[in-house]
Amino acid sequence: MDLCTVISENFISQAINLIQSYKIYSFNKKVHLYYFNTEKDKLKIFKDLFGDQIVLKEVLPVCAHALEPRVFFYKVYAINECLVNSTKSMIYSDSANCFVNKTYDLENDLVDGSLFMPYRHPRLANKYWTTKKCFEKMDAFSAAAMPQYWAGFQVYKRTIDNVNFVTEMLDCMKDPEIALPDTTVKYPDGKTNKCIEHRQDQSVLSLLVDKHNRHQYFDIHKNDRYGDWQTIVSFNSSYRHNFDQMVLSPRESKFGSFRYLTQ
Repeated sequence: MDLCTVISENFISQAINLIQSYKIYSFNKKVHLYYFNTEKDKLKIFKDLFGDQIVLKEVLPVCAHALEPRVFFYKVYAINECLVNSTKSMIYSDSANCFVNKTYDLENDLVDGSLFMPYRHPRLANKYWTTKKCFEKMDAFSAAAMPQYWAGFQVYKRTIDNVNFVTEMLDCMKDPEIALPDTTVKYPDGKTNKCIEHRQDQSVLSLLVDKHNRHQYFDIHKNDRYGDWQTIVSFNSSYRHNFDQMVLSPRESKFGSFRYLTQ
């Protein structure tokens, strides 16, 4: 499976770390690196380090908020363009993540040719992280009590259902009433309403999973391998992650040094 990720200039070092870890621990195939708000001469390091394994692609400003860092449209753009036009199977990972163990069982963990990682905590339900306008425009109020899905790690094979899914995800994210506001806005529906913050691409992903009945229910073993344990533990201090089983570390850069840069 190919790797797909996206960067702005501030995430070049993290992306190098992710790609090197992908070479060591994962499929070590093509890397589709999407970029925005980045001077092109600063991308030369990727070709110097990884040669023809890297495919560099610019995120195009196809809507007014396409390149806004805290709206995350560019992530959905990358996923859609990569799956529809560039590869038959792909791992999407945020550039700040890092592979820390072999991905031997990843394809066995797919459900209907995809992998979505749900959260499991009542305070991580969609209603707390999605605006009323987003629910309304996507006709998805039935998803209010359902869990959010982590947008930072997704896996897709190119099937008709998956192509339709990521195309709808992109179309939704083009709508400012769905994609906005950005993460700086607290209580976007007002302090008397449930929504604490809007989660942009993560909200759209989560609502589409419900809308198309593509739920992949919380599995502790999958979560140990690929889950966003950092978010989970921030809501549930009793949660104990099995680090021995961990394949993907979320936001690896929070732990200090980039362990793979010199390997």
